[in-house]
This record gives sequence, structure tokens and C-alpha cells, in this order.
Amino acid sequence: MRILLVGNAHHDLNGARYYNPEAKLKNGFIRNGHVVHFFSPKDIARSSTIFRSSRIGQKHSNAAFLDCVRIFKPSMIVFIHSVHITEESFVEAKRIRPGVRLVQICVDPLFRPKNIAVLERRKLISDATFITTAGEALKPYAGKDSVVSFIPNWVDPAIETGRAFTESDQRYDVFFAARAHVGEYEGDPRFTFPVAVRDSSDLTIDLHGVDGQPALHGAAFYEHMTDARMALNLNGDRQGDVKEPAPLALRYLYNSDRVAQVMGSGLLAVSTRANHLFEMFADGEEMVFADKVDDMLETLRRYKRDDAARRRIAEAGWRKSHTEYSVDLVTRYIEEVSFERAFSHHYQWPTTLYTA
Repeated sequence: MRILLVGNAHHDLNGARYYNPEAKLKNGFIRNGHVVHFFSPKDIARSSTIFRSSRIGQKHSNAAFLDCVRIFKPSMIVFIHSVHITEESFVEAKRIRPGVRLVQICVDPLFRPKNIAVLERRKLISDATFITTAGEALKPYAGKDSVVSFIPNWVDPAIETGRAFTESDQRYDVFFAARAHVGEYEGDPRFTFPVAVRDSSDLTIDLHGVDGQPALHGAAFYEHMTDARMALNLNGDRQGDVKEPAPLALRYLYNSDRVAQVMGSGLLAVSTRANHLFEMFADGEEMVFADKVDDMLETLRRYKRDDAARRRIAEAGWRKSHTEYSVDLVTRYIEEVSFERAFSHHYQWPTTLYTA
């Protein structure tokens, strides 16, 4: 079928974000036998005005979107990172193309108010919504005639090509890249954990986007990653200066796409237990966990000493990520739920469909 994928292609970054979630979704749908047109509303909005303003160009972008619906005649419109397209335009797309399925994808945490606001608005026009957080917290985002479900972060074999578990001569013990220069709050693990590793005397870390280090993008992102044996897999758990972590219900199984990048590239992922990822990856068999800075440091030291164990666990995590959490399976699941079809695979993640 024809699928219109609406998201951010980052044309202005000249390939720096070639591995973003939208690009992987496109690859997955294509490998499943569909033709995909990638519509990037932010890029189109910017290109329509001499000021390169996506806000000023939003009207043009919405008109172009509707022209695309008329010309391409999609059976399904999948939208992610697409706030430049209005809800009114999505409703008009349904009028232009009766029977088209509107599918919303959210890869952002539920404890951030701006993400909740988008989900609240768009549940009214979506046929299905998929969120990278699991559990009962999804239920409020089901619409009158739509369902909402969890999806895991997806690995793309065309992008996550590394096999760090096959090597032992990497330059670094640990890799971490983020956009957490000083952390969002006191004790933010995305800042405190990697800085502690950097300041240790017996561990080396390739650190980016933290404590004044520049961020890392493009092909260099994966080149640097696979030049390390292990990686920190860390997430924030609150909004801004809020003192307490968000309730578990709002972060259950949530993870940034870092987990797919790290495990899909064959590194040993070291995570906290905060989001219950041990329900998806067996502790000490496919991923390892540590919740305090001292525990994290000792865990990293243990697997630096025991390289055979590091390689064995990393390979098991890599294999599970590529076989059970691949973008090919995730996009198949999206299609089957959106068109109310029987599952063709025993999906290894929570598949509860929440309704209003």
C-alpha cells in the first residue's frame, strides 16, 4: 500500500540525523513491501519563506500536505514530530481520502506537558496512537474511535550495523552521548553518571553533549559508539526543576531511542532499573543494571575485567534487539493494529490495546 510518512527529515542538517526515528520507520515499511513518501512539514515550511521560519511558513506546509494527499492517495498516514500540520488538515485529509488511516507515533516521555498536550489534541482525529511508554497511563490517549498501544524503540539493521561484541580492542571502555550539558535537575543521571566515569582513574569514557562537550551527530555518532565496549543507557525522569521523579506509571518501559542505537550496535548497555527495562531485557543476560553512581562504576569495572562476559551479554542483547525489536516488526505491528488485523507474529512486548 501507499504510506504517507509525516515527520522531520532534517534536510537542513545535511545527513546529521540520518538515523532519526522517522528514517527508520520509512525503512521498515518499505522492507515490509509498501511504498512510502516522506513528507517533512518543517523543512517545507522553512523553504517557503525568505526568513526560513517554520512558523511563518506553516500555512504553506499545510497546503502542500493536502496536495500530497490528493496526489499520492495514501492508504495510511503515519505522523511523528509533525506539530506543523494542524488537526484541521488531518481531518481534511480524511475527507479527501475516505478510509485513510491516521496513525500517531509518540517517542517522547509522558511526564512532559508539551507531549501530553499534543496527544490530547490528536487522539480526537487519530485512528491509532503508538507510544514508547507502556501500561495503563496510555488509556487517556485513546479517542472515541481510536486505540492506543505501546511500541518498543526500534532497531534498523540498515542503520545499526555495528557489532561491538566481536571486538576487544576499542579505544574506550564506555560511550555516552546526550544533550544534557549540565543536567535538567540536581542529580540528573545523564550528567552525574557519565561525569563520575570520566573522573574515575581506571575507566575511559568517550563523552559527548555533557559538561561542555559538543554533541555528536552523523556517521561519527556510530563510529564513536562502536569504538567503545560498553555504553551508558540513561534517561531523565522529570520535567525541568521538578524535585521528585515522575511516577513509574508515566515512565514504565519508556526509553529514548538510545537503547536501540546502543544495543543494536552490539555494545553492553548499562541502565538503571527506574523504567523497568529489565522486563524487556534480562538482567545480567542481555543488559546490566545499576541504580547508584557507585554501583554503576563497579558494574563497569567488573565487565572491563571480564571481557568474555561483556561480549556474551552484549551479543545476547544485540540479538534480541535485532530479532524482537526490529523496525520491520514494529511497523508490521503498527499496520496490523491500525487496520484491525490479526497479529502475524508473537510480539515480545505488551500488546494491550487501550480504548476510550
